[in-house]
Amino acid sequence: MRRRSVLALPLLLSARGASAQDGRRLELIVPYPPGGGNDIGARALAPVLERELGMAVVVLNRPGAGSQIGMAQVARARPDGLTIAYGLWPQTTTLYLDASRQAGFTRDSFTPLALHVTDPGAIVVRTDSPLRSLADMVATARARPDDFRMSDNGQLGHEHLASIQLQRMAGLRFNQVHFNGAGPALTALLGGQTEAAIFAVGTASAQMRQGTMRALAVLSDSESPFLPGVPTARAQGFDIVAGSTRAFVGPAGLPPEVRDRLAGALERAIRSPEHEERMRALSIPITFRNAEAFAAYWAEEERVLRPLIESLARDARSQ
Repeated sequence: MRRRSVLALPLLLSARGASAQDGRRLELIVPYPPGGGNDIGARALAPVLERELGMAVVVLNRPGAGSQIGMAQVARARPDGLTIAYGLWPQTTTLYLDASRQAGFTRDSFTPLALHVTDPGAIVVRTDSPLRSLADMVATARARPDDFRMSDNGQLGHEHLASIQLQRMAGLRFNQVHFNGAGPALTALLGGQTEAAIFAVGTASAQMRQGTMRALAVLSDSESPFLPGVPTARAQGFDIVAGSTRAFVGPAGLPPEVRDRLAGALERAIRSPEHEERMRALSIPITFRNAEAFAAYWAEEERVLRPLIESLARDARSQ
């Protein structure tokens, strides 16, 4: 008689509707505070994913250390298909490439499941800011070396890396202020503690609809349909393309049948008309890639980022 893996039982049982009796649930870890793009995207998908899996999906915010705490929790989780993360790239990659962080995990600590969103970045200011373009911002920062306050959502995340690129291209230095997620960074900008910030287009668009901020540039190859009329950084003389990639991973060692069931349910949920409509309303572009394509994307990102992180570490040691 063929035996099933004990680890595979939770999702196999849930597919037969047993979760209602045994109380099992999928914990979806968001390693950031509420209010940011990761949190919004996870909560937009959770109800559809519940139906695809036939079990409860509970979104749990586990913020801290630029997503390191939440991602480490998932890396340590039992590979039973009941704990996954909705992480952010390149943030996850830079965490373990930066040796000083002692992340305790690497790419091999996770099982890629699905890439959900690649949301381009946007450089924004409050609506009452006198800055109207990147040229204005660069001139102001150049006149105030190490004083112009630029915020990001976490050290070595895509926002911070884009800011580093801009500073190097323009030959200036911001007073870079790091926050733990988009929510706190947004609060700081709106409260006047920082003068500019880089957020994903989805976050920027929502704030612009509320009239609280203005975008100076989009960090993509072309203008965003969600920010009509906002020029790219490239069109303003700064060839910077950066964005927030959000994807689902489980701990390493998921049995193949569990991995495939999770990956399949995620794909169906992400591609569902209901979810696509919800994400359009949130101004968040779906850019789905399956588990294999996401794994290849991640490996290439690591290859490209490794020399940059090593360069930044050398610069830090020489100061």
